[in-house]
Amino acid sequence: MKTLREIKNNELYYNGFNLKELAKKYGTPLKITFLDIIKEHITSLKADFDKAKKELNYKGNFIYLNANKANYGKEEIEEAFEHADGLETSSYYDLLLSFKMFKNHPEFKNKYLVPNGYKPKEYLDEIIKINNLGYNIINIIDSVNEYEYLKSSNTTLNVGLRIHIKSLYHEEDDVIENDRFGLNEEEIEYILNDLKNTSLKLTTIHFHQRGFDFEKDKFEENFNKVFKYYVKAKAVYKSVVNFDIGGGMPLPINEGFDYYEFAKYIFKTIENVCDRYNVEVPNIISENGKFSQKDSTVNIYKVVGIKNTDKYPWNIVDGSLLIALPEMYALGEPILVMPINDIGKDEYKARLAGITCDCDDVYYIKEKGYINLPKSDELYIGLIGTGSYQNSMNGKGGVHHCLLPEEKDLLIYYEDDKYKERVRHNLQTIDDIYKLIDFK
Repeated sequence: MKTLREIKNNELYYNGFNLKELAKKYGTPLKITFLDIIKEHITSLKADFDKAKKELNYKGNFIYLNANKANYGKEEIEEAFEHADGLETSSYYDLLLSFKMFKNHPEFKNKYLVPNGYKPKEYLDEIIKINNLGYNIINIIDSVNEYEYLKSSNTTLNVGLRIHIKSLYHEEDDVIENDRFGLNEEEIEYILNDLKNTSLKLTTIHFHQRGFDFEKDKFEENFNKVFKYYVKAKAVYKSVVNFDIGGGMPLPINEGFDYYEFAKYIFKTIENVCDRYNVEVPNIISENGKFSQKDSTVNIYKVVGIKNTDKYPWNIVDGSLLIALPEMYALGEPILVMPINDIGKDEYKARLAGITCDCDDVYYIKEKGYINLPKSDELYIGLIGTGSYQNSMNGKGGVHHCLLPEEKDLLIYYEDDKYKERVRHNLQTIDDIYKLIDFK
C-alpha cells in the first residue's frame, strides 16, 4: 500500500498533491476526495491476500465487500463497487440504494450482495424480491424472528448466521457491553437443528470484528469464540463455505502496517483450526467501508485568528472541528490533525478551535493539553482521513451548528491517463440554508 503523506519544502503533500496549493486555489474550508485512493486500498489489499493464498496454498478465497454505510457519496460508492467483490448493506434503504447500483451496472450482477443488521419486514421482503430476480445474495440472519419469517416464505435463499459476541469497552472503572447484534448460543443451536426443515441454504458464519485499528489479542479472542460455530455448522451442512469476519480489517492509520503478513496470519490461524477438526477451510469475507473510504478524504481549514485567553493560545479556524469530526468526538475515532504548511519551522504550544460558539469545538492532545504548531503568518490545518462516516454523521447537505456553511467539496480522480479536478459542491450559501429550513 503506497505512502500517502510526504513533506516537501515544509509543506504536506497527500497522494502526490500539495495541500496548501489546493487550499489557495479553491479556498477554505475545503474538503478533498481522491477516488484513486479507494481503488488502491481495495486492489492492494486483495493482491496481498491473493499473494498469501498462493504462498500458503490456501484453498479458500478472499472476498472483499464494501460496506456502503461508511460513505454514501455517489462517486465514492461506485468506485468501491467497481473494485470490490460486492456490497454489504445495513438497512432497508441501504439495500434499495445497492440494488439501484446493481441495476445501473448490470456487468456486476454476479457480485455479492450481503444484507446485514436488524431487519424489519420491509427489509426482508426486499431481500426476498431481489433474491428471486437472480442476484447473488447472502442474507446474514441476525435474529430468530428473522429466521422464522424467511422460513415461512419458502424462499430458496443463501443465508449466514451472525454470532453474538460481547463488545466490551472500558470507561474508567466501568465495563460496558453494547453490541446487540447476532444470535446467542441457544438461538444458534435451534436454527442449526431446524434448518434442514427449510428451503434456506446455510453458506456463511459471520461475526463483526469491530475496532478502529487491528488488535491481535482481541481478534484471536473473538475468532476462537466464533470459529467453533463454523466447525459445527460445516459438520452438518456441507453448503457452509464462508467465514465472514465483518468490518475489522486493520486501518492504515499508522502507515507501514504489513497487510501481506496479516493475510498470512489469518490463513494460517484458520488452517490450524481446520486441520485440528478435519474440516475444509472457508472463504474469508471481509466487510469494509472504513478501510476503503477513510483515507480518501482530507479537510483543510485556515487559521483566521488567535486568542490568548488561556495558558495555550487558541488558533481559530474558518470552520468547525466538531462538525467535521463527529466520529472522533462521539466514538474516539483516530483522525490525524496537523498543519499542512510551514512544517518544521519554530513551534509553540497551542490549541485549535472551530469558529462556532461551542466550547467543545476544540482540538488538542488531551494527555498534553496542547499540540505543537509552527509559527506562521498564514497557517493551514489538515484533517487527514475524514472519508468514512463523517458525511452521514454530520448531515451532508444539511443545516449545521451556528449555520456554518458546509465546505467546498472537491473531487480529484484519474481519467484518460491524468488527474482531473471537479468541484462537486460549492461552499454552502445562506440562500442554500434558507431553502433547507424553508425560511422565506
